Amino acid sequence: MTLRSVASVLCAFTAGALAAQLLGEPLVSAKEEDAHAQDLAAIESLRRQDVAATLSRDTAALTELWTDDAVRLGQGEQDDIGKEAIRATNERNKAATPELRVLSYVPEYKELTIANGWAFEWRYYKASYVESPGGEVKQVRGKVLAVLKKLPDGSWKCARGMGVVASGELPSGFRR
Repeated sequence: MTLRSVASVLCAFTAGALAAQLLGEPLVSAKEEDAHAQDLAAIESLRRQDVAATLSRDTAALTELWTDDAVRLGQGEQDDIGKEAIRATNERNKAATPELRVLSYVPEYKELTIANGWAFEWRYYKASYVESPGGEVKQVRGKVLAVLKKLPDGSWKCARGMGVVASGELPSGFRR
C-alpha cells in the first residue's frame, strides 16, 4: 500500500467519522459502551481482590487471581506455568516467611487496553513489609506487565504476568 492510498483511507475514515458526529450518530453504540463499562468494573474488581489478597497474604485468594493456564514470569527465577504452579509458589513463599506482614501495597496503574476479551496493563507498585513483629519496616517498588483474560461469566483473571523489583528487595526466601 502506497503512502497516497494510506492517506486516502485515513481521509475517508476521518470524513465518515466527522459525518457521523455531525448527523448525531454515535461512533460507538450504547451496547458497546455498556460492555466496556462492565469490563472496566470487572477489571477494577480484580484489582481490588489483588490488593486485599496481597495485604492479607491469603495464598488461596492470590492463586484465584489467575486463569488455570496462567504463566507468571519472574526476575531471575523459575517460571510458574499453570495455576497449580502459581499456588505452590504462593504457599512456599508464605511457609518461608511465616511472620512477614505486608503493611502496604499500592499499585499505580499506568495503562489499560481492552480488546476482544483480552486486556493488557502495566503498572508500578509500592509496598512495605516487616519480616517479623517489631522488625524493621522495608520498602519495595516494582513494575508489572499483565495480560488479563475475560472469562465466560464476565469476570477477568490474569493469564500472563511478569514483575520485577525496581528498588528495595523482597524478603529472603521469597520469590514472585
